[in-house]
Amino acid sequence: MGPHLRRGAARAAGRRRRADPVALRRGLRAAHRGAVLSTRRFTASVELGATPEEAFTYLVDPRNRPRWQSSLLSVDVPADEEPHLGQAWSELTAVGVRPHLVVTEFVPFRVWAESGTWRGVRADLRLRFTARGAGCRVQAEGEVSGSGLYAVAALSSGLVAGRAIGADLRKAGRLIEERRDE
Repeated sequence: MGPHLRRGAARAAGRRRRADPVALRRGLRAAHRGAVLSTRRFTASVELGATPEEAFTYLVDPRNRPRWQSSLLSVDVPADEEPHLGQAWSELTAVGVRPHLVVTEFVPFRVWAESGTWRGVRADLRLRFTARGAGCRVQAEGEVSGSGLYAVAALSSGLVAGRAIGADLRKAGRLIEERRDE
């Protein structure tokens, strides 16, 4: 298949030498140096009828997440633990994945970020809260990375992440407003 280039097979790598001297495309590594790494970035922006304080307080508490995050079944976090920088927990998703997460940025009512890992997949999410009239805008930014066999899972989940997070944040906004009305 393809043109015959009249080259012999690539020779085996010698000691401390690369197997193939040709540079690889960005994101790929030589087989002996590590796995294929794929990354997909995503964003979502949602206007909520809640104040930044209400939205931040509700969204950063992992115990609330199964109510508003569509892909999540449960979280494992101590019931009396308040959200804070460095807080760690694990989740159970609808597809059986059990990622471990940690809060990496915590600026009350302004910015919150988490990093989650599961096997060869890493996901980072940052939420920025900006006052807008009587409500707020929540800007979500993130990326999903995968290595080796998990590169495909990372790319496919990264493709739908922006829309899914936008829908989840809108649902959270409705739940916050319902709580306020109670």
